[in-house]
Amino acid sequence: MVPLKDINDKEIVDILDFCKDRSIEVRFIEYMENTTANSKIKGLLGKEILEEIKKKYKIKKLGRFGSSPSFTYELEDGYRFGMIDPHKHDFCESCNRIRLTAEGYLIPCLYFEDAMSIKDAVQNGNVPKAVEILKNVLKNKPEKNRWGEESSETSSRAFYETGG
Repeated sequence: MVPLKDINDKEIVDILDFCKDRSIEVRFIEYMENTTANSKIKGLLGKEILEEIKKKYKIKKLGRFGSSPSFTYELEDGYRFGMIDPHKHDFCESCNRIRLTAEGYLIPCLYFEDAMSIKDAVQNGNVPKAVEILKNVLKNKPEKNRWGEESSETSSRAFYETGG
């Protein structure tokens, strides 16, 4: 769930309860702005989402497990839920993901324009070229986000075009 101010932010605990009752681990995700997103929409930060949950429940932070981008939290009854908070500066440092679009582009980061086509190399069975492209994409993966910077690069690609 991506909690948005004045849209669904009052449903955070309802969604948590719905998932808890069905033994489904919900993940709350901070809204990530980009140039295709509506600038009037404002999301909640992770700490604001947790504050809403704390109005009803006591929670304990357990940490990250494996390669998950989500921090896991636990309620007193043992129910666990996740929080993906990309606005934290350490989020990008631990990101180990790249994306492959349906058009054959490898994207090192959801938020930046950088992308390289691997389509021709794969279709032609050119493994050395595909490996070279993959290495270049990994080399260009940013170590941290630049959202607070004045010259912050922002992707004009909608997230639904990126894949996940």
